[in-house]
Amino acid sequence: MSALKTYLFDFMKKETDTLEMSLDPGTSFLFGHDEQIDFLLDRIKTSQIPNAWLFHGPMGVGKASTALNIAKVLSNIDFSNKDHVTCISKEDIRNPKTSVNINNVFLCRRRWDEKRKLFQKYISIEDIRELNRKFSLSSTDNFYKVCIVDTTEDLNISASNSLLKTLEEPPKNTLFILVSNNQQTILPTILSRCQKVAFQRLKEKDLRDIYTSFVNESKFDQTIDASAVASSEGSVRKLLNFLDKDYIKIFNSIETLLKDIPNLNKKKVVTLFSGNKDYLSSSDPDKSAFGILLRLLSSIAKKEIILKIDTKFGNDDIALISAHLYSQISLLRYETLEYNLEPKKAILLALNTIELAFAKHRKK
Repeated sequence: MSALKTYLFDFMKKETDTLEMSLDPGTSFLFGHDEQIDFLLDRIKTSQIPNAWLFHGPMGVGKASTALNIAKVLSNIDFSNKDHVTCISKEDIRNPKTSVNINNVFLCRRRWDEKRKLFQKYISIEDIRELNRKFSLSSTDNFYKVCIVDTTEDLNISASNSLLKTLEEPPKNTLFILVSNNQQTILPTILSRCQKVAFQRLKEKDLRDIYTSFVNESKFDQTIDASAVASSEGSVRKLLNFLDKDYIKIFNSIETLLKDIPNLNKKKVVTLFSGNKDYLSSSDPDKSAFGILLRLLSSIAKKEIILKIDTKFGNDDIALISAHLYSQISLLRYETLEYNLEPKKAILLALNTIELAFAKHRKK
């Protein structure tokens, strides 16, 4: 495993402890999202903090990081002292200089299964019950208790209903921050009890600043070109993939093979993924076999990738077929994870689906 892979794995895994988590001060600087930070700061300084915020928007743009920084600030501010509250600044939100009050901050997300080396499928009702038990304990100070649910769509039905009961009768001085990449999957009754804060994709300048900060912090001597930043689609998660040379190599290889559609060499695609088994077994929405296929289909649909196909077949038609394929392959990916299907067979089915969509344009 490369130094970069080891760093990224440790970086992701250290944030996976459910309910309790220790965060170091000064290591979570936020870039971009000026409008969102202004709004959140105003709510805090004017004592208009709701019982629940819903941070929703694209994956990998900084919703959870913002939630963690808010938790750092609120867990260390004595709200009985108005001077302390009114002195909170944007800089405090962007880069808190204090460590988290571990007694007042709880992170709820899928647990890491050390034996299977996988994240559990859902946030369980046991996690929510433990959360409720800790939140029910009366606070001996005037600080906020903050619970971050990341992500809310990972709650199973039982956990969602248990969380709903807590939101209906929240304890005093508590804040729930629900993080979501797809709010349409959340129970409407939960949504109705949240104040929504929408996050957008980061600007290219913000991504470049994040990239520079990441490389300096982790001491990796690695460069990234302008096209990679543009292809990151405003997502830090996608940007980090382009720091992984192995990912770039397999991504480019699959792109080259897909350009031959409808004469797709499925055997070579499957062989490539089979030689990188982490991509077959990964549930990562980007850094996985399905993630790479979906990303490339998206680029074809947006006409960023041009297929080696009969010129009589218009680009608009190709884009439309690719867009439909994106929906079909997304559903197949979901069902593969939901029903624990064999990844290699699922990828072959995806390739057959892609090939069939363009079958009548196969070169004779």
